[in-house]
Amino acid sequence: MGMILDLQQQRRHLLAKRGFETWSRRFSDSFDEQTCVGDLSDTALRTLIQSEEASSLLLYGLILGFTGRGKGAKFFDLESRARLEVMDTSLFLLDQLRFEVMRRLGWVDPSPFCLVPLLDLVERFSTVYSEMKNQTPALLKSHPRYPEYQEVFEGDRAVFVRRLIPDAIQAFQEEQEGA
Repeated sequence: MGMILDLQQQRRHLLAKRGFETWSRRFSDSFDEQTCVGDLSDTALRTLIQSEEASSLLLYGLILGFTGRGKGAKFFDLESRARLEVMDTSLFLLDQLRFEVMRRLGWVDPSPFCLVPLLDLVERFSTVYSEMKNQTPALLKSHPRYPEYQEVFEGDRAVFVRRLIPDAIQAFQEEQEGA
């Protein structure tokens, strides 16, 4: 039994190493199979939350590495169904990264996924997390727009929080530039 657990742990370690290969070079940070969204440096978050091709490629590379499909450049070689799966997973991860930024700014409660290793979020996305991909953390009472948030129909509060994402990105960038 010990051998099976060691093989599974070794497999996870190798997948994490492959998935984080580009990130390790890009951010000079240390990543492993236990790295969660909440563990990422502000520098890494600042880059990853952008709506740019370079940021998307970093997420695609992570997902492809975690799933054993190769590196980021291989994304464009995937068949359309596999490409859609990677894109769907990357959008989920992007949400989690942006919610983490909002948490660090003191705007929202922690996402339920902030303590789940990124490797698990990717590996189990289609079986576990895809059903929860639209969960949005609640706005904190300390946020200036909380009274407005309270007046919004409960079913529309997720949309309200998501509409704050551009402001959060800007505020986070400004905070990082000032640091």
